Amino acid sequence: MKKRLLSLLVCAGMVGSMLTGCGGSGGASGGASGGTQGGTTQAASAQAGTEAGTKGQEASGEAVELTFWSMAQRKDFEDKIIAAFTEKNPQIKITPTYYSTDDIKANLKVAASSGTLPDMWYNWGGSLASYYPANGLTYDFTEYAKEHNWDDKYLASSLELCTLEGQLSGIPQSVAMMNLWYRQDIFKQFNLEVPKTFEELETVCETLKAGGVIPFATGGQYGWHVMRYIQDLLEYYGGAEEHDGLNNMTTDWGTSEAVTKAFAKFKEWTDKGYFNEGFLTEDPNDCRMYLYNGTCAMIIDSPTMASQILNAEQDTSLYSFFAFPTESNGDGSGRMAAYVKMTQVNKNVTDAQLDAIVKFWDFYYSADENPEFSNIEQPIALKGAQLPESLAIADGVMELMDACGIYTQMDQALPAQVADQMFAAQDNVVIGNMKPEEVGASVQTAIQSYLAENQ
Repeated sequence: MKKRLLSLLVCAGMVGSMLTGCGGSGGASGGASGGTQGGTTQAASAQAGTEAGTKGQEASGEAVELTFWSMAQRKDFEDKIIAAFTEKNPQIKITPTYYSTDDIKANLKVAASSGTLPDMWYNWGGSLASYYPANGLTYDFTEYAKEHNWDDKYLASSLELCTLEGQLSGIPQSVAMMNLWYRQDIFKQFNLEVPKTFEELETVCETLKAGGVIPFATGGQYGWHVMRYIQDLLEYYGGAEEHDGLNNMTTDWGTSEAVTKAFAKFKEWTDKGYFNEGFLTEDPNDCRMYLYNGTCAMIIDSPTMASQILNAEQDTSLYSFFAFPTESNGDGSGRMAAYVKMTQVNKNVTDAQLDAIVKFWDFYYSADENPEFSNIEQPIALKGAQLPESLAIADGVMELMDACGIYTQMDQALPAQVADQMFAAQDNVVIGNMKPEEVGASVQTAIQSYLAENQ
């Protein structure tokens, strides 16, 4: 299947974290929001890089200073990228500040309310990023993108995911799409083929379970990883139009049969033992170990699963991926969940600052110029970009996304308080405190409360 997909033209973008699915509003996350790491650290290396870059050189062009908020887990390689960029562009000084996942969310909101946002900042898509264009705080790249032919530069899916509140609200960084990663050797052991339909997927699960292998790995802490299975079930039972309506809160959750069917199926799978025992209390960042030790055969994860496999010193030949079959059309397609990681830019930047920002991100995503290119999050959002050789295991992931299409990951589509209610419903259905047919009404109540508070 990969060879067929590799022959497709890349017409789309992704998301992280991948893998990190998407982090919810609470707790540490390995999803779209990445894992929470440490507190706030101010990088001094940008200043050092500026001083080093100016030695023996005459600064050319207008001097520009930029403030940049990014993620703590990126500090080591982004300090080096900024220093390398400054050496080539000594007239541009970038001062980064690094935050943990929860801290960057909180501090951005505080800065937005106090008028102290940085010149550019890391953000995810969906409801996490839409607050800023909705409140007139970000530079709208819509016209800029047209003038500079971004349709030829960036994957279409990444631009789509960065378009919020009718604006192209950021510069795409990377795209994360949710695939089912699986152990090829376990599939071979049971003579299993990659499923092309939902019915075939269930047959795979039945065969694995009968053979003593748990089909799926997941971790229920924070809600976002269990959500990955729920949202694909919603896509399957509701179809694209209804699922989009649920995510946009224009379709009534309380009357949706797809919601009831999705949660009923998830409960059925749980009762059949298709997930690792006690998963509700598992940290999702740890549940990949069940694939590594052969306890489970599959996990929904983003392309960052490739780097996780390498970091765990696994035999990469044992692993591959396929799309969760959210349509019963027999070709293994159907939309997959995706999210984007982007750079949002303060609407008040000068033209010189804007030019410097774009120049920096062009440098950042140049395999020829950026000495740390192999360390940045992949796959990047540029058309025709090649994965580093170390991540060859994920070859074909962008083509697969193009073939299947995407929908916005649920905890980025829904406001945090609504997503939290859905997370609570997931847990309650599993432990038997809520019936599947009660879920829709509970989520719709949270939606009505949110809308009333934000009119």
